[in-house]
Parts: sequence; structure tokens; C-alpha cells
Amino acid sequence: MDIKDLNFETSTDDKDLVTLNLTISKEAYDKELQKQIEYYKPRVNIKGFRIGHAPNNIILSRYREALEGTTNEVLIEEAWNTYHDEKNVKALGTPKLLNLENKEDGLHLSYEYYPIPEFDLPDLASISVEKNKYSVDDSVVEEAYKLSLQRFSHFDESESKSEIGDRVQVKIEFDDENNKKYNKELTVVASDDEDDSIFAKNAVGVKKDDKKLLTTYVDGVEATLIMNILKVEKPDMKDDSKEEDRQKVKESLKDHLVKRAEDKADSELINDTLFNKLIELVNITLPKGYYEEQLQISLDEFERSMSSRGMSKTDFLISVAKTDADIKKEYEESVRKQITFDMIMAKLAETYKDSITVNEEKAKEYANRMYQYQSYMGLSKRPKEEQQNIINYIMRDAQNRATSEAILDYVKEHVNVTEKDAGKFKPEENDVWGGY
Repeated sequence: MDIKDLNFETSTDDKDLVTLNLTISKEAYDKELQKQIEYYKPRVNIKGFRIGHAPNNIILSRYREALEGTTNEVLIEEAWNTYHDEKNVKALGTPKLLNLENKEDGLHLSYEYYPIPEFDLPDLASISVEKNKYSVDDSVVEEAYKLSLQRFSHFDESESKSEIGDRVQVKIEFDDENNKKYNKELTVVASDDEDDSIFAKNAVGVKKDDKKLLTTYVDGVEATLIMNILKVEKPDMKDDSKEEDRQKVKESLKDHLVKRAEDKADSELINDTLFNKLIELVNITLPKGYYEEQLQISLDEFERSMSSRGMSKTDFLISVAKTDADIKKEYEESVRKQITFDMIMAKLAETYKDSITVNEEKAKEYANRMYQYQSYMGLSKRPKEEQQNIINYIMRDAQNRATSEAILDYVKEHVNVTEKDAGKFKPEENDVWGGY
């Protein structure tokens, strides 16, 4: 399609949403309609005519709705692509078709889209970042070895004070009559992780019959609850293995932990250091409406995730001592960063497309993993159309992941990376067993 076949006008609202009203000329429309008739002519059987020899006007009269529908589908895509190419328009996601109307002067189409803002990438060679370097000594190996024992240990009730990793049964009681419906008993694992619940973080250094007053929020209002310690359970980590066998396991475990420490450093470099550095160096003004839509999608997904875990949003907010406003503020920052980073990644891919090589074997590996998981989850029992949709998603996601890795590998090779001492590696349970 030629740009001369199109008439268009655009308008932008206060949310940066662009509306494109576009008209395809009658001549261009009729030309495409005739192409569709010619394409289907050898495939239709009309009484009184040999197959492939029925006049076009008769074919059109018999199959007008289907032929015009196919013509519209072709022109919807062609018109956008022509406009996109001629005007160098870059849209976030797929433009939304608002309206389609076939009139005497041609096909009238209306689209909505958010434009990708213009921005400059920094010179990669000018970027300097630090990569963590973790040490793995005998004390780290010993800690990991204890974690491996704990995994298969049974827990016994203890009168001693709890330590990190112990199971603590607690009873939660609110002092406000209106909040007593949230009273409950639960078992938590004593933790010093700042991302854990207030119950887990306050379950360290307690013993049976202790009480703690905790401050939280219910429906956005500050509330006080009493955490009663009902029981402390400690793992029985008795090790009956021979000293010689223990040493062999620890030697193997140390090699494994060194690899895990390096993997962690690589992950932090990419997902934290480079992620934040690129966002810091690039000045992008996000389309307001797009940002608000993505924020709402993320907040809705947060609520669905709570439901899938069998927890109400109120229960979750109580457990982390936060309000709706706190959660929204956290998501506002993370969504803004993620959108910005996605735009940077897209521009990096375009800018360095001739230098970036995607590892297709990795893409296949990721696809196979996801397919195996979906098979385990009952993929074959789903309707055929749903199966195909899932497979299509797997292939796209695997390719996108491999592409993202290739882009970031290229970035890592062209920025200045120096190592810094990050202290001892702190193993977690997934470090002990992940890939081991």
C-alpha cells in the first residue's frame, strides 16, 4: 500500500494517548477486494460455472461478507504498517483498533496507541559498574552443610529460645474488638530477612509463653496485636555419617557453593546494578496513560496472587505491617523502572542488532523446560486451541528470554566492570540444592 492511498489525522489527549483516524481510498479498497476474490475464485464452487470461472461480481454477491471481512483484516494491518513506516511511528505494544466503517469514499479506521518517547542511549564504554565478589570459606560450607541436614530433619519441641530457621507456632490476637475476626494461629519460620512477615521477623529469640506487642495496619488504620508464642520447635540435626564421608560431601559442596556465589554475583550485576545504572543514565518521560494502565495491571495481579495463595489482601497487609498506599507506592516505583528498562532494552536491541547474537540453543532449552512444566501441569488435557495458545506463548517467552540475555551479555562486554569485596557468601536452602 502507498501512503497516497491514505488520508489521516491524529490527536493526543492529556494522558499521551494518540488517536489515529485513517481513511483508505475507495480505489485501494476495491483493488484489495478484487485480489481476495481472485485468490478464492479457484476454491469456490458456484452452480452453473466451472470451478475458477465464475464472474467476480457473482462470487462477490455470494460471499460478500466473508470477502469484505478478509479484505478488512488485510487492510487494517497494511494501513497501520504503511503509516508506521512512512511516519516512523513507534508504538508501545500493539495499536488498538477502535472503529472500522466501510463508507462510499473508502474504509474508515480508528486506532489508539501510546508512542514510544524519544531518548538517547548512553555510550556503553563510558559506564562503570561494580560486581560483587563473594568468598566461600569453611564457615560458609559448614553453614550450608547444616542447611542440608535441616532439610531432612524432624522438628522437636524445645524450651529454649528460638533461632533463625526454627519453627515457631504463634497465636495472633488484636486488642481492638473490631479486628478480632483476624485473630488466628499460624506457624512461621524464624527469620532475619527484611522481606519476611512481621511474625517471622519477631519469632527470633523467643520461647514458649512469651508475648510480643506488634504494630500493624488494618484497612489503613494503625492497630496493635499481641503475638503469643505457643511453641518453639528446633530441628534434630543429628549426623550419623562417617567423618570421611562428611568431608567428601563438604568438599563437593564447597565447589558447588563457589559456583552459586558466582551465579549470584552475575545475577546481581544484571538484575540490580546494570538495571539501575541504565535507568539512572537514561532520561525518559513515560506516556502517562500507559504507565497508569501498567500500574493497575500490576496491582490487580498482586491481588490475584494473594488469592491464589489462599490469603486475603487484608491478611497480607497485616502480616507485613503495610497499608494499601504503601503497596501502591512500591509498585509505582517498580512499574516505572520496569517500563523504562523495557524501552531501553528495545532500543539496545535495535541499535546493536548487527552485533548481538541470540543463542538459539538457549531459547530451545528454555522452551523445553517450560513445555515440560506445562506437560506436568496437564497441558494434554486442555482443549486443542488452548494447548496451541500455551505453546505459542512458551515459544515467544523463550525467544524473548534468550534475546534479553544476549542484549545484556553484549552490554556487560562493553561496560567497565570492576569487582568489589562483598564479604562471605550467605547460603540459603535453594543454594544448597539448586543444580546440585
